[in-house]
Amino acid sequence: MAVLQSPSQGNKANNPEVESPQHNKLEEGSKKLGMHIEDIFTDYINRTKIKLKRTLSGAGHENQHASSGKDKFTDYIDCGKVKLRTTSSVGGSVSCDAKTTPDLPVLQNTLIAMESIREASQRIARISAHLQPPNSQTEESCVLKRADCRAKGGAPGFKVAILGAAGGIGQPLAMLMKMNPLVSVLHLYDVVNTPGVTADIGHMDTGAVVRGFLGQPQLENALTGMDLVIIPAGVPRKPGMTRDDLFNINAGIVRTLCEGIAKCCPNAIVNLISNPVNSTVPIAAEVFKKAGTYDPKRLLGVTMLDVVRANTFVAEVLGLHPKEVDVPVVGGHAGVTILPLLSQVKPPSSFTPEETENLTKRIQDGGTEVVQAKAGAGSATLSMAYAAVKFADACLRGLRGDAGVVECAFVASEVTELPFFATKGGVGKG
Repeated sequence: MAVLQSPSQGNKANNPEVESPQHNKLEEGSKKLGMHIEDIFTDYINRTKIKLKRTLSGAGHENQHASSGKDKFTDYIDCGKVKLRTTSSVGGSVSCDAKTTPDLPVLQNTLIAMESIREASQRIARISAHLQPPNSQTEESCVLKRADCRAKGGAPGFKVAILGAAGGIGQPLAMLMKMNPLVSVLHLYDVVNTPGVTADIGHMDTGAVVRGFLGQPQLENALTGMDLVIIPAGVPRKPGMTRDDLFNINAGIVRTLCEGIAKCCPNAIVNLISNPVNSTVPIAAEVFKKAGTYDPKRLLGVTMLDVVRANTFVAEVLGLHPKEVDVPVVGGHAGVTILPLLSQVKPPSSFTPEETENLTKRIQDGGTEVVQAKAGAGSATLSMAYAAVKFADACLRGLRGDAGVVECAFVASEVTELPFFATKGGVGKG
């Protein structure tokens, strides 16, 4: 049975006697489901010969027509010696009061039908709140608002935003973050194509709730309340381009996004992927300094892809599984600034001069190797997404309080005379 609505204006508005359940309106958002259930319940009423009489009480007046969802309807269901009174409202509970000894099967079936439609309406509202982008209209029209949805059965964890989620790195990154059990809310932001990516990723049956945000006007909504912000936004490298060639375009993008972070989630950890990392991290630092929110421990340039490549290439030479290998990579994230410390490889290993030279060069030129192999069709997107998720997971484990989380990142440093340097460091609270 659909949620009963008030009679339409006209003669029926002044007549509380209703011989059969003619429901003219159904709750918005559950109309099709309501029609199906109404047919079933109408058939049930016809078979059991239940007579319905409806009165509307609102603001203390009987038989007053109103459209507010807060009005309550009192329905009297007479069946032989049974008088069942139910009071319901949109999203409210169903109660009953048997006036005399009830016909229990009829009573139970009626309550089950009414409770089912209430639960169905709430489920539809919950799904709608998860999928639709946040705006005032959506919030006002939903029976259950977003805050209520997260409070009911939501997975515990951290709130993560990906800025540039519709790009070559952003899409696989979003998919892998959706799979991370430490993520409870995943915000996907980009200037194009976010709705499609959000719908696609949102169908995965993992705990994180996915919400999409499109364009500059929704940037602040995407960032508010985030614990971790990952930035792969920007243009990719193309054949013949160096990371420095990307600077003029990507620097402006990073500046705009970091201004939003400084305003909406100044305490979030920022994982910066946008190339050239050697230049975009200092730009981000200056934006945060200007806003008065700079914390060098929370701004991390992601160089994990250099470590992932080093582990893979060294494992091939040693004949080991990459998971058994750990190669520290320091310096920067461009060409000769990438310095794999092959003398500190775990497990302890020795390499011939030729192996050392070949490994170092391949690790430094790993990005160029992928760009050339793709022949103009893109840069290192899949391996970068994997590396970014690996580093993000380390950050989330650190925020959770796990001990001994140590990774390489491009950060403010005093190891050398350079203000920023990729080095190993602990990741954790504070």
